[in-house]
Amino acid sequence: MVLKDKVLIRTNKTRNITTFSDIDSVHAAIGCVGCHGGSSTVDAADDTTAYRMAHVGMLRDPSAIGESGCSGSSCHADIVRRNETSMHSNLWGEKAHVALRNGVDSFESCPSNIQDGFAKDCNSCHTTCGQCHVSRPHAAGGGFLEQRVGYSHKFIKTPDEANVCTACHGSRVGDDWNANQERVPGNVPDVHNDYGYTCFDCHEEDLHGEGESDAAYTSRYQVKDLPKCIDCHEIDRDDNVYHVQHWPNANASDGTDLACFACHSQKYNNCNTCHAGTWKDEYESDNSGQYRVYDQFKIGKNPYYGDAGHPHTNAEYVAVRHIPVSPDAFLNWGIPTMENYEGMETWKYTSPHNIQRWTARTTVTAADSARGAGASYPLNDDNGYCFINCHARNVSGHPIVNTDIFVMESDFVSDITGDDLSDERLANEEVLVDGIQDCQVCH
Repeated sequence: MVLKDKVLIRTNKTRNITTFSDIDSVHAAIGCVGCHGGSSTVDAADDTTAYRMAHVGMLRDPSAIGESGCSGSSCHADIVRRNETSMHSNLWGEKAHVALRNGVDSFESCPSNIQDGFAKDCNSCHTTCGQCHVSRPHAAGGGFLEQRVGYSHKFIKTPDEANVCTACHGSRVGDDWNANQERVPGNVPDVHNDYGYTCFDCHEEDLHGEGESDAAYTSRYQVKDLPKCIDCHEIDRDDNVYHVQHWPNANASDGTDLACFACHSQKYNNCNTCHAGTWKDEYESDNSGQYRVYDQFKIGKNPYYGDAGHPHTNAEYVAVRHIPVSPDAFLNWGIPTMENYEGMETWKYTSPHNIQRWTARTTVTAADSARGAGASYPLNDDNGYCFINCHARNVSGHPIVNTDIFVMESDFVSDITGDDLSDERLANEEVLVDGIQDCQVCH
């Protein structure tokens, strides 16, 4: 028998790494068997037999079973307890939406084929303690974060952004944050990224969750202590005429209320038509499959405007992203058509991680070239007519412009990918921006 796929803890005398204690003194005190089980004292005639005996009852990932792993001997008992009901571990928001679209009150009330399919397809992306703090998550390829001497099997209190955070949250957040040119060509990295900030500079909420109360969440945006722009940017509104007009106040007393993202984000990834169970095969960078990915920027009305418990509840207009759910998305789970598909919009509120101070909507002077020949209204530094960059309707007598950045009826007739999205029209009635006729409607 040839032993393969060994897990090596690399040592090197010249670097003063002679035992596991030199790599991680705290966890070395527990010992390999203290976490992984098995036997550390084996008396056998040959190495192969010893190998087999030593690994009887061994756990490859001790943190997969909290009570016998990370919470053992009360090491991290409270964190493990909270993590068991956290959004990261349970996807409460996804489960709530699956239930809603299938016409039932809770995920537990969904048919068994939906619950089984969800466990197989959706939960496969989520992780254990060790997959964040010791190795890469399985969904990101697995393996130790670093194989260098002194690093393999090293426990990391703050997970690595590239190997953990954006390795899992890569197709959207990571592409936004780092400006992946294959997905969002022409974008630049988020301004906070440029200044050296990391995920944890903004995300100070406890990612392990708060406890059993987390099970009541129906959206990730309900997580306690999620970051808000105004946590840092407490701007004096009087210093900026555009903020005076658009800063959210939930009653539009001084202009239309806009979420920060509506002005300060770049284009981002949108998707069409994804099927549970086969989405990996459908996903093609050249859009040759049915799972379409395209970069676009869209603004829609906030269906939760003025309602407590939702993000940017005081903003009438928010940045929205098209999600890939379709009426037959669960076909491979035995659900030909969702009973209540129209119960939730498909152009949904989004929080892009691609923030810039100057964008196609905030760079007012760039509107000069957009006015067109023969325009009769002036453009100057004092009054830049930002509606030319952004507004769907202009003053009476001027042409309709910029309808492409708003969710309009036309998006369901002729989608950017050529897909027919007419069956989504009813679900998005509250998000549509159609119907704004002139300035007086907002002002």
